[in-house]
Amino acid sequence: MKKFRFNIFYYILFSFILVQCSSVKTNTVNKNFLWKISSDKATVYLLGSIHLAKESLYPLNPVIENAFAESNNLVVELNIDKINPFDLVKKVMYQDDNSLEKNVSKEIYAKLKSMFDKNGVPEIAYAKAHPWFATVMLVNLELKANGYDEKNGIDQHFLNKADEKRILELETMDEQLSLFNEFDNFSAEFVDYSLNDLKNTTEQVDDLYHAWSTGNAEHFEKLIDVTTEENPKLEVVFNKLIKERNIKMAEKISGYLKSNGKYFVVVGAGHIIGKSGILSLIKEKNKYKVEQL
Repeated sequence: MKKFRFNIFYYILFSFILVQCSSVKTNTVNKNFLWKISSDKATVYLLGSIHLAKESLYPLNPVIENAFAESNNLVVELNIDKINPFDLVKKVMYQDDNSLEKNVSKEIYAKLKSMFDKNGVPEIAYAKAHPWFATVMLVNLELKANGYDEKNGIDQHFLNKADEKRILELETMDEQLSLFNEFDNFSAEFVDYSLNDLKNTTEQVDDLYHAWSTGNAEHFEKLIDVTTEENPKLEVVFNKLIKERNIKMAEKISGYLKSNGKYFVVVGAGHIIGKSGILSLIKEKNKYKVEQL
């Protein structure tokens, strides 16, 4: 049985909170995590990404930058520049008398508190956090301590360069968070497993990045392979967070291919690959030419 790598898988999902990682320019790169999808009317450049980046990962490979330059539309999962921080806080923090401590066991809360204490985070900063968001905070702290930072995110990189390009979104903040908050129904299973694997987070993200930077989609897929056999309660959440979202995003991308223009689409790499990934869903239509650049 394969290990349930939900830490990585989970981290890939939060494109708007933690933003995403970039490619590295090296002489060994044969392919990029970038696909060109063509119809008789339009072109879509589909860029997969992973979360957080080190400053040293720039500049991006010219193949990626050139695809962006020739596109007149930038499509992101969520336009992070439009997010009101106060609206975000209302979604990830309880606004009533509810609290993190009330939604996890005493043992899990003690473990969370111990980890936050080690990072010098006062209890007031996470006391009202939804369980899933408290976990995101800890993963973020772990990666930042090892050089990864959201300020170097690829979404922000291209949003900063968008200029006169039209910016489109595949989802909204409310759509994403309404799904993520469903983790509250399975907080014990999710938080406990994620914390147990937290020490391996940086190593796992490093492995993901290496696969991503060489365009090795097959190996990347193996790294984020998820089985819910050990955590069957998470199957429902998995379907909502990945499979159902992939279908909706693939439908939007298919819509772009029916219009005129060139679209540069940035979406979490975990959504692109795999049997239920965006690429597979688009290829099933057998209408478009698909090539990895």
